[in-house]
Amino acid sequence: MSLLDKKFCVSVTDNHGRITYVNDNFCALSGYSKEELIGKSYGVVNPGYTPERFIKEIKQHSSRNEAWQKNIKAFAKDGTPYWVSAHIIPILDDNGEITQFLSIDNDITSRELTKEKYKETLQNLHNIQNALDHSSVVAITDAKGVITYVNDTFCELSQYSRDELIGKTHRIVNSKFHPKSFFKELWNTVQSGEIWQGDVCNRAKDGSLYWVRTTIVPFLDAEGNPEQYIAIRHDITDRKQAEESLEIALQNDFQTTVKNLQNAIFKYTTTEDGEIEFTLFEGQIIERLGISADKINAQEVIHSFTKEELQQFKNYLLAGMAGEIVQFELNHDGLFFLVYLSPIAKDGKVVEVVGTAIDITQRIEAEKVIQHMAYYDSLTGLPNRRNLQEKIKQKIAKADDGDRFSVMFLDLDRFKNINDTLGHHVGDQLLVAVGQRLRDCVQIDDAVARLSGDEFVVLIDTADTDELTTLAEQIINDISQPYFFDNQEVFVAPSIGIALYPDDGEDYSTLIRSGDTAMYLAKEASRGTFRFFTEELHEELLEKTFFEMELRQSLEKGQFLLHYQPQFDLVTGQIKGIEALARWNHPHRGYIPPMKFIPIAEENGFILPLGEWVLKTACAQAKAWQEQGFPPLRISVNVSIRQFKQPSFVEDVRRILNKTGLHPSYLNLEITESMMSDVKHCETVLRELHDAGITVSVDDFGTGYSSLLYLSKFPLSHLKIDQAFIRELSKSNTAIVKAIIDLAKNLGLNVIAEGVETDEQGNFLKQLGCNEVQGYLYSKPIPAKEIEQWMPHTVS
Repeated sequence: MSLLDKKFCVSVTDNHGRITYVNDNFCALSGYSKEELIGKSYGVVNPGYTPERFIKEIKQHSSRNEAWQKNIKAFAKDGTPYWVSAHIIPILDDNGEITQFLSIDNDITSRELTKEKYKETLQNLHNIQNALDHSSVVAITDAKGVITYVNDTFCELSQYSRDELIGKTHRIVNSKFHPKSFFKELWNTVQSGEIWQGDVCNRAKDGSLYWVRTTIVPFLDAEGNPEQYIAIRHDITDRKQAEESLEIALQNDFQTTVKNLQNAIFKYTTTEDGEIEFTLFEGQIIERLGISADKINAQEVIHSFTKEELQQFKNYLLAGMAGEIVQFELNHDGLFFLVYLSPIAKDGKVVEVVGTAIDITQRIEAEKVIQHMAYYDSLTGLPNRRNLQEKIKQKIAKADDGDRFSVMFLDLDRFKNINDTLGHHVGDQLLVAVGQRLRDCVQIDDAVARLSGDEFVVLIDTADTDELTTLAEQIINDISQPYFFDNQEVFVAPSIGIALYPDDGEDYSTLIRSGDTAMYLAKEASRGTFRFFTEELHEELLEKTFFEMELRQSLEKGQFLLHYQPQFDLVTGQIKGIEALARWNHPHRGYIPPMKFIPIAEENGFILPLGEWVLKTACAQAKAWQEQGFPPLRISVNVSIRQFKQPSFVEDVRRILNKTGLHPSYLNLEITESMMSDVKHCETVLRELHDAGITVSVDDFGTGYSSLLYLSKFPLSHLKIDQAFIRELSKSNTAIVKAIIDLAKNLGLNVIAEGVETDEQGNFLKQLGCNEVQGYLYSKPIPAKEIEQWMPHTVS
């Protein structure tokens, strides 16, 4: 399977926006047949599409030598939405004018559906962490800061309804307390992908002010750009009011005031020996914990902390006494506190420090939930793309000259078939199970990441190819073992691409791209295997890709032509027919042999327009010879299995005969034995061709499998003996040739032997009673003008 057709949806439009070609992937994704798409515009799958705007936009990009790329949402025939990343390439003629547009689309539906699922998860965050919605203000915005979701707590605190908030920005609650520079710094932080934290003063609908401790987490798309933001806020109005009341309390009955505060309030100073001494420790939370100034001074709570933590706390307290405003977090007895230290000075000297300790346990727990969602895959629990990207970037930043590591890029062969046949529920279970097996193979936490869909990456701290080979073989073996879901046995195998740092990439994007390329090379070689990235293989892949692109443009550029090889009657020596054979005359590569371009054309679907062109050109040439006064001859044209299986195949042949004016009796179609495996379809098509007066031959007979029972029932005219039996007339081959000729005679069929190159081969076939021959002994395939010398012609 070629790279383009295996990974991409490919389509071609003319310069009016009408579709002239689509590949099988495009049809499979959209649900439309090729007949339903050809001649239409992209408006079939994209209601918002207009050819005029599309062509104008492409030409503008082309004039600036820029590639056109967009992520597009489309709708399949059954109304199901799907998404593609579309890359449009204009195709130019020899004068540099645009004649067509080639679209190479990557199916990103899985990724987009994952995004939708991710958004839904965020919007229902209170179901994941119930305490979050009860204790926190939650809001989600898009990349531009427009609010897309708020919880009930946000509405209660701001006094705005959900309808009043959705679609607005947070300017609706802006108190104008903070300068513009405050919000500029906030936006710069989150737009760079970093998490922002701080205290914000907002204004409620009734004009009252309230304070919130705010954490904003950006969620990034596959390219690392923020696509939405989730803000978790906690009402700290009481704390702010307590701080404002603090100075008043210092001048009044401080002890009575602070006892009723929710948070902890404390004061301390230093003794003559420089030791910390607490003079006050009050607040309702302190009472619940059973802590007092006397207990702290008596060091009755130091067992809760390590020596390092105690020394750090002491450094904070001494910094406060030195005149610094200090803020730090403290973990005690399963609770988290945010501690502020405010020095109190008299006559320029710090006499004591007043501190507050705020319970932020719920906020910390909420942030842990958000942190996990931002860095781990919600289905498998594995590190996600963002997590992997940061890990690799950190490893690269810390790497010395000799440091090396590697990545294994892995995806599951035919995973889409499992989703389509067994359902996404089984597919999800399979992805979870594969992730667990990968972790078991590596046995290192967070070394396995899931990028999207069925793509996984393993990060390994070695670049030793022997070790990597052993690990890759183990992964393939372990993942290929059967899985059991609801009494259903499921099999899947991985293809793995391996890229080494720094050999195959010195940055994250290049390294992952190299692994991805190696993985597709593994798929091309054989599914369920692995490949190391090499520049040679990469160049080979690029060459094949460009070769396929050039092949698609070759017909429009008039690079194809037909050569003709005569077929002679062995008894009379007269020419009986001519076989038309396609040749590609590339302007730079020269003549490209069919064995190089026909398999690729078969794989990517180009064989359909090419086959139609060959049939049309051959019929037109045969008719032209008749009009020039040459004796009417049978023209033979090869038919591909893709053509043969087209529902409109017989009608297409009739249409071409009518258009060219060639009588059906002069057309012979050559099919292969493999096309006869679908007996019911084959018999139907052959009967329709026979009724239309068109003869059919079986090409390369003897190399495939044919049931003699069905062969006798099919309306055939000739059997063509494969040239492999003729070129080497061994004892076994001569027996096969004799058997084929005898079989054909018993079935009332004529026999044509191809590839005849020597007199010995010709005489042998004549003795066996072979009807017709063709090959280099008589003539190689030659252009139309040269074949005319054989009309009429005899064999000596």
